[in-house]
Amino acid sequence: MMMNGKVMKSLKDLKANFAIDELVDCYFSGELEFFLQEIGELNKSYKVKRIPKDNALLLIRLYQVLEIEPEMSEKEIRDDSV
Repeated sequence: MMMNGKVMKSLKDLKANFAIDELVDCYFSGELEFFLQEIGELNKSYKVKRIPKDNALLLIRLYQVLEIEPEMSEKEIRDDSV
């Protein structure tokens, strides 16, 4: 999975290169679910798969699964992962 032009190999990589719009795109394309499976995060992958695509709280649900504080900005998420 790519985010901010970089290949993601772990959740730490995802957080270090975090971009909300790309996260949502990867969710809708199924790439996020596949990425989580590939890195061995099967429980997280299952939880992502169960989020309805028409859920008004989509971003909050994704943050919960990825263990990201919903109040954090993209920059704070990236900085916090270092």
